[in-house]
Amino acid sequence: MTRNCITLTAALAAFAPGPWTGATMAQILALSGATILNPADESVRRGVLLIENGTVSRIAETVPPDFPGETLDLTGKFVIPALADLHSHTFGNNSPAGMPQLLGPQGTANAALYTGVAFVLDLFSPEEMILSFRDRQRAEGGQGAVILAAGPCFTATNGHCTEYGIPTRTVDTPREARREVADLAMAAPDVVKVVYDHQIYGGRSFPTIDLPTLTAVLETAREHDIKTIVHVGTWQDIRDAALAGASAVTHTPGPEPPPPDLPEILLQAGTVHIPTLAVQGDFSRLLDDPALLDDPLLTETVPAALLGAYRTDASANPRIEGWLGWQRTLMEPNLAAVGTLAAAGVPMLAGTDGGNLGVFQGYSVHRELELLVEAGLSPWAALRAATTEAARFLDRRWGVAPGDEATLLVLDASPVEAITSTKRVHAVVQRGVVVDREALRTWR
Repeated sequence: MTRNCITLTAALAAFAPGPWTGATMAQILALSGATILNPADESVRRGVLLIENGTVSRIAETVPPDFPGETLDLTGKFVIPALADLHSHTFGNNSPAGMPQLLGPQGTANAALYTGVAFVLDLFSPEEMILSFRDRQRAEGGQGAVILAAGPCFTATNGHCTEYGIPTRTVDTPREARREVADLAMAAPDVVKVVYDHQIYGGRSFPTIDLPTLTAVLETAREHDIKTIVHVGTWQDIRDAALAGASAVTHTPGPEPPPPDLPEILLQAGTVHIPTLAVQGDFSRLLDDPALLDDPLLTETVPAALLGAYRTDASANPRIEGWLGWQRTLMEPNLAAVGTLAAAGVPMLAGTDGGNLGVFQGYSVHRELELLVEAGLSPWAALRAATTEAARFLDRRWGVAPGDEATLLVLDASPVEAITSTKRVHAVVQRGVVVDREALRTWR
């Protein structure tokens, strides 16, 4: 080992961060020997990734002889941009029986970054709590993934989001919508989340806002330069949301296939899709195939007792039985629908709906990528959904290109050859600093 070449263990000792501040710590680091994968242009390069002040400065053929920093030997490894989850609820992980794993935003941030997920968008939590956490994290720093937040969920009186007993913002008229969105805008949410859902679930439906109220929410958010994500239940909901100017829609309707003209409507409107395939099918898959619960990355991030609850027959609960029936009806049509939309060019973003049954903070982003590939996306396209396309939506820039924030995921095998390799995490780099992953395991 030369003076400037360090192993991962030494790198952790040298670079593992304590609480970080809004000012980027000066770091000079070279990642050598790895294969560098850029989902944006599907390029594959072998070289040295040079990082200065938390940013990728360039990719060189070799480490410059006068390089003043440390070199991390990653021979045989693969470097990609770190992942993002564009739909989560950061309270923790749900359970089909017994107590859930209560993580809160900090615990969720830790679990996410441990799995290589460096950005988490919370789409509904108690407003003051989640926005205050986000603001403190930005101002003071701390461990874990970057938490972004919508704050409340805009919904109709007694609509979806009100059933959890968490205060949210109900709007039943365009006037109320404009007033409430303008008021929330003063807290600068990262997105505005609104429910527009006409689906019937097991013979039951929730009240939902009408189209003029939806339009008022979207227009007011746009006036404040805030992107919007619309929770939808039907294909007509997606059509209405896109035509009204939604930035994104989340969830995949079914079992009917998408109308033939819908991809063009989404493309013309510039509306992207967050399919959430994991939350719409993985609870059923876990019960039908308990071997999925043995995945090493999952067992490292979720307590054995909680995973054990998934190994029992949870369908005896009538509420859960209905949920399982809904999933089993929609799993295959959902995959086919996402494949159709993606083949037509509709951009996809990875989101898990973390906090619900069958999905787990951080880990289920990897499952979402697997399901996107099963739906027909190429591994490159699936990676874009959680990396470069996610960054574009969040108006951020991280990855492996010069000028990018050096927030990276180092893997033991190529995710282009097998998308499941995103779970083979060798190391995580956050803003140019090698993360001490063990220090993130605060849930143990």
